[in-house]
Amino acid sequence: MTNTEAKLRKPRQRLDPSDEVLIGRLAEGDQSAFNEIFDRYHRQIYNFIAKQVNDRESCEDLTQEVFMRVYKSASNFDTSKKFTSWLYKIALNEVKRHWKRTGARQTYSLNTPLSNEAGEAERADFIEDAREVPEDSTESELFSRNLRQLIDQLPDKQRTVVLLKVYQELTFEEIAEICECPLSTVLSRMRYAVDKLRRWLGVEDGQAEYGL
Repeated sequence: MTNTEAKLRKPRQRLDPSDEVLIGRLAEGDQSAFNEIFDRYHRQIYNFIAKQVNDRESCEDLTQEVFMRVYKSASNFDTSKKFTSWLYKIALNEVKRHWKRTGARQTYSLNTPLSNEAGEAERADFIEDAREVPEDSTESELFSRNLRQLIDQLPDKQRTVVLLKVYQELTFEEIAEICECPLSTVLSRMRYAVDKLRRWLGVEDGQAEYGL
């Protein structure tokens, strides 16, 4: 197994109580359940939105709107579904509404801080770049910024899959549910996106590996 596969397939930490239990408690009016859901996912949802909307105030407003919808719609949650898929679907819809209101899709903010869970060099690893990421901090930062700019140039549907898979570490099955499309479509979007990024970065030809 490659380093990339290991990163993309690493088990998630089990949460107790589960998200699904918490959303059930919230549906029954338990305010503390909402607080715990917010604490668990606020930063992840903010980071997801911030990679698609480059205005900090808008990111904060959209994040608040996502959790307000979770609060108001808790009783509508389908307990046969996975909570995180439902949550990211709400977030994605809020981003799309924002794009519609503003008249255009906004670009990736290079000033937006990334999650502290992993470095940008690790995020770049999914491309299986034949070159090593420069060790020099200045060169590494330039490489990271270049990658972010290239991700922003992907078509919206491909870009969404990349963000959900590489930055949010969701499974392809979860992404298919969020995007409301077949798993095969998600896999194709990921493959096309990775191929484009490899070409744009000047990576040598060859089969890209990213946990498929």
